[in-house]
Amino acid sequence: MPYVNNHGIRIYCEVEGQGPPLVLATGANADLTMWRKTGYVEALKDDFQLILFDARGHGRSDKPHVASAYSPNVAAIMAGDVIAILDDLRISKADYFGYSMGALVGFRLATWHGSRFRSFILGGGSPYRMPDAGVEALQEMIEGYDLLRTAPDAFLRRQERVLGRPLSSGEKKWWSDVDPVMLTLILRSIIDLPPLTDQELSAISVPCLLFCGEFDGWGGGAKESVNHIRQARFVALKGLDHMTAMSRTDLLVLSIKEFLAEVSK
Repeated sequence: MPYVNNHGIRIYCEVEGQGPPLVLATGANADLTMWRKTGYVEALKDDFQLILFDARGHGRSDKPHVASAYSPNVAAIMAGDVIAILDDLRISKADYFGYSMGALVGFRLATWHGSRFRSFILGGGSPYRMPDAGVEALQEMIEGYDLLRTAPDAFLRRQERVLGRPLSSGEKKWWSDVDPVMLTLILRSIIDLPPLTDQELSAISVPCLLFCGEFDGWGGGAKESVNHIRQARFVALKGLDHMTAMSRTDLLVLSIKEFLAEVSK
């Protein structure tokens, strides 16, 4: 630590807090600082040993510019990174909380590595194919990253038009640090992600809490999947969408603690 080597790719990790181990997995285009900025670390660290990491291609982890590092199944590849982290920390079993891309990885962990986990909390994702609206959104993001790569000043002006205000110096700095080549490879792999089958879902034997914002396109698939996962329930967060659901730390931390308390009984 703080780096774990998985077949030549270095994954950056941090551990904070005390208690049962809880892996926190972010969405695409986010790093582990997301958990601190949104208050999850402060709210959970007294009850859990938090395993924070930057997914491959993000933050301080390696960012290979080759498609084979993310395809043909980016979620399965990233699931392997999580197992490498647990092995390095000598953790035999943990709970898992993943959002968006982290949820897509979590479904694969639950399917293929369920014995290494006590439970899963998966938000903003489903085990099925991405909904059309999600594909369109990712394709628009890919177009934006192409512009960021070839004409960064034009990209920043485009972002200001979208936001209806000037970007702050911090926002400009953040975009200047983004790796558009790597993110394009990851987003294309997510669009092409093979879905899990209902038969595979039926083999998941650990408790799962699934949630999505009421207006999140992933919600339909997540809700359907609980009909096939033995110990699963789905919660829709009223009035929220994919981008805003994670901001309700107050609601989610309470649900997380209640769910994990039930699991530990």
